[in-house]
Amino acid sequence: MPIATQALKVRRVKQYHSGFILNPSCVAPKTTLQKARSIQEELGCSSLPVTENGRMGGRLVGLVTKRDLEGQHGNLLVASVMNRDVVFAQEPVTLKDACVHMQQAKVSKLPVLNKDMELVALLCRGDMKIAQQHPMASRDANRQLMVAAAVSAHEPDGWDRVKAMVEAGADVLSLDVGDGVDQYVVAFLKQMKDMFAGIDVIVGPVNCLSQATVLCEHGADAVRVGDAKGAEATTIFELSRALRSTFGIPVIADVEVKDFGQILKALLLGASAVCLDAMLERCEEACGLHIFREGARVRVEAQKGNGPVQNGVPTTLVDRGSALTFLPFLCNQLRRSLQDLDIDSLSDASKALEQGKLRLEAQTQSFHPSWQAPKMHPIIVGSLHSIR
Repeated sequence: MPIATQALKVRRVKQYHSGFILNPSCVAPKTTLQKARSIQEELGCSSLPVTENGRMGGRLVGLVTKRDLEGQHGNLLVASVMNRDVVFAQEPVTLKDACVHMQQAKVSKLPVLNKDMELVALLCRGDMKIAQQHPMASRDANRQLMVAAAVSAHEPDGWDRVKAMVEAGADVLSLDVGDGVDQYVVAFLKQMKDMFAGIDVIVGPVNCLSQATVLCEHGADAVRVGDAKGAEATTIFELSRALRSTFGIPVIADVEVKDFGQILKALLLGASAVCLDAMLERCEEACGLHIFREGARVRVEAQKGNGPVQNGVPTTLVDRGSALTFLPFLCNQLRRSLQDLDIDSLSDASKALEQGKLRLEAQTQSFHPSWQAPKMHPIIVGSLHSIR
């Protein structure tokens, strides 16, 4: 993905939902309506503050909305259609008090001004509604959605991509080391942590304890274990135990999980998180071409496999529905499974094997599918993938 395109996507996530918007896009009174429309379409916002200098921190003179721009000629100036009678809040003000003030005034946008009537923040009613609908969303201190961006040390403009992602507001950087961990990657990671100490860095994929140790010694905040083909259960168990005891570093299992059982096993083996890309690619929010076939909604994609594939032969995946219902279903399954295993929390799941509450047994190719684990302790947990 081009750097500019990736930075735009990160910026749109950060601006999609927030508490106080500390860097809203502004326009000047002499800005044309055509320019204002293009800004609204690019950022997906419905209202723009109007300041004297057209920048954040300028003196507020009005507010222009999509409704103000409807049916107007693009050559007109914002000053001719903007709303000059704007309800605002004076700093200092808390988020709770600002929400109450916005509710009492019955407005959808509430600028926050200082004593010099300069714009310091903006509050949107739509963000408050989203926060109530999705209380479990991951947010930063400013109540904005958290977003991670992928970077690489082996591309020619790798450092330019890192700086662009930080400037766009990324909370986490995922450093790809799929081509191997060498001295250049280690130096690149060290430079990232020295320049941007407040940004967490996830490094991976790795399947070797020595490589993971070197990365953690030079500032990695989390390690992604596995690759596109998955990882052995033994690898996840050994790396999770070693990195947790030595560095206090969490492990993310990237094992291309396809069902809930593999999620549970990865967590029991010591992983702190599990990548769900293989499962979420069948949700309706995933990118791709969706069609209806025999009454079912399916997604068309290129065939996967090791053998030769004929050009123009696509395959289809049945849609799972929305991730808004699929993810809570997975969480409920996880809670019930941990309850059946007599595990109180996820933090205790990784300790169950070490404490002897659970036993791990590697499945062989002669494993009979009709075999079932005994419903008593110790529970026998199968491996993520057959390793013998």
